[in-house]
Amino acid sequence: METTTRACARIVLSAADIDRWPDASDIRLPAAAKCRSRSLTVYFPAMDRAVPICRHLSGLWLEEQGLADRDVRYTTLLVTTELATNAIVHTDSTVIIASLRRNRTHLRVQVRDQGRTATEKHWHKVPGFGRGLGIVAGCTREFGTHVDDDGARTIWATVALTAH
Repeated sequence: METTTRACARIVLSAADIDRWPDASDIRLPAAAKCRSRSLTVYFPAMDRAVPICRHLSGLWLEEQGLADRDVRYTTLLVTTELATNAIVHTDSTVIIASLRRNRTHLRVQVRDQGRTATEKHWHKVPGFGRGLGIVAGCTREFGTHVDDDGARTIWATVALTAH
């Protein structure tokens, strides 16, 4: 399998891709995730089952980046999982976009949703849930939110690659 050096690895997952994961041999996701670019963007439907797939692809990309530090990997995957889960649980978005981008000193994780507040009760809304953003804030260097004019929301967090 040959890797590329594109500016950004871009993966678009459909609901069918999510349903067939990981059994479908025609899904070229691991090849795209192993791109040596400095960023990864994954588009996926707002389905609970998409979160572990996004996490898996993020882990493949981190490996390809040579980020072997266990703390960096753990924190990045935790943040990616928490932000993607929040976008699914707390919005009525149909598509979620998770992005990881690195430079010399840090890695930025961003998750963008369509900004529509969830109207239905979700199974996650039970006691014991609701600490995710606090966890993200506590384990990252910076953390914030940006809301576009159309209401789309991007929540981002920065993970340090070097000691403070």
